[in-house]
Amino acid sequence: MSLFKHLLTGTLAATLGLTGLALEAILGQPPAVSGADEFTIRAIGPLVFTLSVDSLETFAETGEVTGDFKLFARFLNDEALAGLQPMLQKRFPLDVVTVSNLSYSPLGRDAIANVGKIVQSTHGENGFYALRAAVINAAAKAGPEGWTLIDVMREFPADSISINVRGLLDLQRELSIYLSYNRAAVQAIRDQATAEAAGQSGLDLALPDLSELGPYAVEQTTVTVTNPALRQTGQGLTVNYDFDVDVYLPQNTAGPAPIVIVSHGFGAVKEDFVFLNQHLASHGYVVLAPDHVGSDLSYREAYLGGRLNTLLSPIEFINRPQEISFLIDELEQLVASSPDWAARLDLSRIAAIGDSLGSSTVMALAGAELNQANLAAACDGDTFTLNFALYLECRARFLPPKSFDLSDPRITAVIAAHNMGSALYGPEGIGQIDVPMLMVTGSADITSPVVTEQFAPFIWLNAEPRYLALLQTGTHFSSKPAGEGAGDVPSFLMGEHRDVGSRYYKGMTTAFLGAHLRGQEQYLPYLSAAYAKAISAGQPMVFDLITSLSEAQVNAAYPGTPPVALVPPPATPVPPRDQSVLAAIARTGELRIAMRRDAPPFGYIDDTVGWTGYCPALAVALQDYLQDKTQGTVTVELVELPSTLGDRYDLVRDGQVYLECGPNSVRTDVEGIEFSDLIFATGSHFLTTLDNAPNVNPALSLAGVTVGVLANSTNESFLQERYPAATITRFEGPTGRADAIAAVSSGQIAAFLGDDLLTRAEVTQLGLPSQNLTLVPELPLTCEYYSLALPSNDSQWINTINDFLATSEEADARVAWLGKFADDNSLNTLAYCLNR
Repeated sequence: MSLFKHLLTGTLAATLGLTGLALEAILGQPPAVSGADEFTIRAIGPLVFTLSVDSLETFAETGEVTGDFKLFARFLNDEALAGLQPMLQKRFPLDVVTVSNLSYSPLGRDAIANVGKIVQSTHGENGFYALRAAVINAAAKAGPEGWTLIDVMREFPADSISINVRGLLDLQRELSIYLSYNRAAVQAIRDQATAEAAGQSGLDLALPDLSELGPYAVEQTTVTVTNPALRQTGQGLTVNYDFDVDVYLPQNTAGPAPIVIVSHGFGAVKEDFVFLNQHLASHGYVVLAPDHVGSDLSYREAYLGGRLNTLLSPIEFINRPQEISFLIDELEQLVASSPDWAARLDLSRIAAIGDSLGSSTVMALAGAELNQANLAAACDGDTFTLNFALYLECRARFLPPKSFDLSDPRITAVIAAHNMGSALYGPEGIGQIDVPMLMVTGSADITSPVVTEQFAPFIWLNAEPRYLALLQTGTHFSSKPAGEGAGDVPSFLMGEHRDVGSRYYKGMTTAFLGAHLRGQEQYLPYLSAAYAKAISAGQPMVFDLITSLSEAQVNAAYPGTPPVALVPPPATPVPPRDQSVLAAIARTGELRIAMRRDAPPFGYIDDTVGWTGYCPALAVALQDYLQDKTQGTVTVELVELPSTLGDRYDLVRDGQVYLECGPNSVRTDVEGIEFSDLIFATGSHFLTTLDNAPNVNPALSLAGVTVGVLANSTNESFLQERYPAATITRFEGPTGRADAIAAVSSGQIAAFLGDDLLTRAEVTQLGLPSQNLTLVPELPLTCEYYSLALPSNDSQWINTINDFLATSEEADARVAWLGKFADDNSLNTLAYCLNR
């Protein structure tokens, strides 16, 4: 991941640097700061201390413990003091414009709020605003050499700071993961490598050096691929976007060559891996390096320049693997249409290599499944973290809470370097990988913490064979030679001896691909602990390689209670239903569907045609689809039942119907319900009159403003939480939405909070003059993703419905009824919701 000085250093300043305001408390003595030369520390209960910034500055400059700092130094061991001094000395060369842009970006806000969990200007309240002001002011007053933590302390706009004790415990745990637990895990890997090497004494290790170029000359070209998908680019939300792919072709091979696809990291470019691409091509592989345009260098620069408000679009976690699958589709078409390409490409042997964020991409292709529950636990809590990779991964929590199958069976082997993705996939997701895998790690990787982001996923792997390569003292960038894959990353993050690490990496990848893509056994000795030890002898960077590791081994090497569970307890599986829906349909011939009668355009009563809308049309299309699937062996009869906002899920859960169709917002907390693939996306706004619009200001508390909402809806929960001072009027029953909108139009209430699609459709249905009504604010207050409600314990039925939703028959019904609402407002809402 070619992270860059402005973003990574800025975030580390917020997560690591600002943590220095509390770092003196690592071993139990918490500090805090004020804008004055002396600040007050409120620890626990009545304990209050003072500490001068001058004494900290003296320690930072000379290492001398003077004045009131002596009190705190008594509680710090030599290791803690040695770590504190360089942190206080470190200068962050970020100007005030960059700091301001970052601090107001989603990533910057999250990072500062993360530190604010510990450093609080008022007891019990996050210190976010004070910290942000302090950092911006420090940057504004700094010279070209940058600012320090001491500068931030002197700019802190408060007389005292309250330290969150729980946050200090979280900080101590996080530092243990980076320090002592890291050392224990590395020692466990070294011990395992020694044990494996002892059993490999019979191997002939006098092997050719695979880090040298191979025998084939290489020709390079670039092709442009068009992908018909929705994604965020540097130009905004686009469809049918183009992306370039560099192709490295070995010349004069004996036949079609195996294919390797290389996925770059966040903020990187495909050219960062020229050294590896040319190397592998010289060994007889066709190498393809796509440019992931939603997370590459130009996108990152657009973000830093203030032209985008999204660091990483959540949809990028879907688009990246889909781009590679689409690229393989294109290769298949080339082979089918061109004898020249058919002579060059062996489509039966395809591997994928990913670096950093690219590693999460190739793991998805190899079978890892997004784990929404794991993401929620990792991202939505109040726990302090130093894990930079987690900030990127947590962008995926804004994806619709659905299952995404991104695997591609055409990928038969993967390499993940400097991995991130433990929160994305969790043990259950990683455990689904079913192809040979090599993970390459660095013991000093602080960008993607090696214990939790790399060692733990290796332990979770069930795939065989699996390999873990560890570069001792290696960083996030140690597998790439100097000058490649680092961009403007500061030297203290890049590490030393990258020439040695990149040689190891080229040799490892060549051996792994030879053994597990080509299937040639002569490469297996290279993938042994004994060979790794042999080539490491006398080198400034040691290389270990193992094939097995357990949580018990790591914990045995740790002297105390482990700070984190490497293998969390598994989720409780959902028991299957006694009889599948398809079996019940085959037995009874009944397709039982519930639909709303109060939710145009999904389902409503028309005086002329009766029950109509998208859901009745979908029901008929599904009836025909299942009739065709049975090939005439069963006559499928459609049984339509009415549902309401209150009983819709009970009908499915109790087995009275097999599917409920309506504006069902996708959620994860509805017991017994699984939601289908998405059928529509919308947002929530206040509907009000033009006369009342000035009084309905969502930026204010809405105190005294009468707002209508549907009872027992997600909008009601949102309204109660966000605007507790508003006067809430609940509308219930089949005519609730129509009654609420009529009340807005007549002036009985000031506004109605509802889903845009349903509100607009109801206004049309009621025949109200839309020119007198308006939706506020401009951007939606909430994002709603609509799906069909299905029983959660019938995977066969869920897959059948999702297959049906991909048919042209369903698309016809959707376009006929929902397409009229897919206007510019809907697209703007979709763009916002995808990039919150």
